[in-house]
Parts: sequence; structure tokens; C-alpha cells
Amino acid sequence: MMKQIVFARRSLVICFVLLLIASEAIIESHRAYAAPIQSANSSVSGLTSKERIEAFEKIWSTINEKYYDAKFNGVDWNAVRERYRPRVEAAKSDEEFYSLMRRMTGELRDAHTRFMNPRQRQQRKRSQATSAGVLIFEVEGTPVVMSVNADSDAARAGVEPGMVVRTVDDKSIAERIKEVRDEIGASSSERAMRLLTYSRLLAGEPDTSVKLGLMRADGTPLDVALTRRIASAAPKVTARLLPSGYAYIKFNHFREPVAKEIKEALIKFKDAPGLILDLRNNGGGDGEEGLRIAGFFFNEKVAFGRILTRTGKPPSALFGLIKFPKEFSAGRKGGQLYAAPGIILVNEASGSASELFASALQEQNRAAVVGTQSCGCVLGVLEHREVKGGSEFTVSEIAFLTAKGRRLEGEGVIPDETVALTLADLRSGRDAALTQAEEFLRNHAKGTRRAAAR
Repeated sequence: MMKQIVFARRSLVICFVLLLIASEAIIESHRAYAAPIQSANSSVSGLTSKERIEAFEKIWSTINEKYYDAKFNGVDWNAVRERYRPRVEAAKSDEEFYSLMRRMTGELRDAHTRFMNPRQRQQRKRSQATSAGVLIFEVEGTPVVMSVNADSDAARAGVEPGMVVRTVDDKSIAERIKEVRDEIGASSSERAMRLLTYSRLLAGEPDTSVKLGLMRADGTPLDVALTRRIASAAPKVTARLLPSGYAYIKFNHFREPVAKEIKEALIKFKDAPGLILDLRNNGGGDGEEGLRIAGFFFNEKVAFGRILTRTGKPPSALFGLIKFPKEFSAGRKGGQLYAAPGIILVNEASGSASELFASALQEQNRAAVVGTQSCGCVLGVLEHREVKGGSEFTVSEIAFLTAKGRRLEGEGVIPDETVALTLADLRSGRDAALTQAEEFLRNHAKGTRRAAAR
């Protein structure tokens, strides 16, 4: 009996987390899983033509029945079936079939409704994300090195932020980007597409090498070979007082024990005149952890938004035994740990739970948002569905509306003050968004003092 109770509690926690993280799928898809995206080979035996058709029908019909939006994001889903079925019937290999399924799910332009081939599924289950020690993204339309891990081959080879990426494994960067984008198919927004693309640009097996052709700021080339290592998924919290006197907290995931560490930091910095929460490059995580952190900023229970499903009914799990409320909220009387003004920094790599968190505090006028428009990756999946042959797919069964009725999927969080990263700032180490956040807090303080003097 005790085991049953423990199982039920764990199931409740797991399902609750899945509902509120705006899908673990988007977080996984933003990590560079070890399987190169174009590789579909695996130890799983091949499918017959009949089995491919059956798998196709399962994927199409599940989406047809479960997708949160009865209008399928404006896509004629029946027409999609008519287009893809003949192509599946004519597929000559599993790899061709897997490519078709990626493209079909991509028709919905939804970063969460996705297909994974057998190897990608195996890597996801092992959670083997890899890193070559560098983060690459687009700045002012140019693929560049965003950051370099201190203890990495890249750092030892002299790779620095702001270097332009020319080639990956002897392919031009444009060719490699096109290759990855073609495999992905489509996503919920161009921002989400860029995030997916760049996260997979250097993907590969652990302990294998990837060659990068770079260009320094002075135009001279730098060619390096970097070894992919298994990346740590552990959350990291940075908390400090800035020279301006404002408190600064940055964290990369909404996962335990982040709330505990942030609570300790807020207590330590409770007298700071302002707080900057840095959610840039935070892909989301555990929504329950996010609500716990949000509660630190309110002295009463506050509604942050509600959940939408295909049926209009609250989502459920365990065959309907567990039902969830349609609204989610946080805060309690006496629970506020920090009362001074706050700023939240976001960029287009801020996704999922980060967006729900930032939007909630923004709408409640508890914090202003500075940076660039966030990912717009805010839908929820309840499970990974296996397909014969070892592949799997996910379906967006849940959407989220903010307390003011705004849908974040595809649109994201719109900053109160837009500050875009420039290549010059990246190379000089200047953080213009952080500087603007401090200025925002100073102006707020001046306005408060003027109002008090009247």
C-alpha cells in the first residue's frame, strides 16, 4: 500500500511538472543530442512497407485526435494526410520514412509536435547531450561564437566570443545551416527555428571531433578541431551584488535546487534597491519550480494564467484519475521575500517556463522585461509516444494563456525595453541589456522619489 501511495505522489508530481513546463520536448530539442540529425541508422531492425504505413497512420491520427487546436494552427490536416500517404507508400528506406515524418509534423509549425528517429530517441532517453565547448548563435545576421567554456578545447585553442563561424566540418556555415533546417522542417516561429538549428549545428557522438573554421575580428582565420563531451544538465545559479548596488541573479534552468538557491539569494539581498533576474538562454524546465520562485515576489496568491486543451476540459493523467485545475497561480500571504523593483532579462533563447515566468511578473507589474523577444515556445506535451521500429513523436496537447488572455506560443514575451546584442558589444564584453536594466531601475527610483516629494 505504501508503495502505491508513493507511486501516486510521484505520478502526480511528474504529471504536474509536464503540464507546467510548457513541454519537456522543447527543452530537449534545444539541446545538442549526440546523434547527428541526419543520421537515422540504428540497431533497431528495419520496417516493412506495411509497418511504415501503420506508423504513419498512428502519428497522423494521434495528432488529429489530440492536438490542442481543432484548427491545427491553420493547417488543413486532412490535406496533409492526402499528400504524405502516397509518399510514405513509395518510401524506399526507413531513413526516407523518418524524413517524411519530420516534415509532416513540421507542417504544424509547432516546436513541440515533433518526430524522433530511433537513434535520437535512444539518445534522449539516455539524456546524452553533447557540447564542443562553444555556443554558436546568430548576431546581426551572422553566425558567431557566443561563449566559450573555460575548461574546454576551444578555450585552449584560443577561440573567443565574437569570432565569425565560416565552416563546420569543411562545409560552409550556410550549407550546414540549410542541411539542419531542411531536416527540422518548420517550427512555431523563426526565433524557435533559429534556436533549434543552432542547437543542433555541432551535434554528434561523445568523444568525437568537429572541425570549425573561424575568423577573428581582424579578419585572420583560425581553424580548430574540438572534441564533443557529454554536457552537464545540472542547473547553475549565479548571484551577486553589482557595483551599482543592484542584486543580480542568473540561472540556466528551472530545476531543483534552483528555487532553494534563489530563496537564499533573495534573503541575502533583501535590502538591495533593485533586482535583475537574467533568464537569457534559459530554455525552461520544471514549471512547479518556476511557480515556487514566482511566489517569492508576492504577498498574496496571484493567478498567472490558464491552460487550454482540445476538449476545453482541464487536462488529466493516469486514465483520468488525476485532474488538474485550468488555472495556475503562485504566491501566498506572508510569502514575499523581495519587495523592491525587478527587471527580467530575456532573449530569443529564453523559452518555455522562462516565458511563462517573465510574462507573469510583467503582467502583474512586478517586473519590467528588457532584452529581445523570447522564443515563443510555450505549448505542452504529456508523453512521448513510441512507434514500431523504435522511433517516437510528441503532440502538443496543452496551450497556455496568460492572466490577460495572451497566447505566448509563436509570439513570446515582448520586452518593455528592447536591447539587441551587437557584434561589437559581444567582442568587447559589453552587456548592453544589463546596462539598460540598471538604468531602468535608476529611472524608476528617481520617479518614485519625485512622486514622494510632491
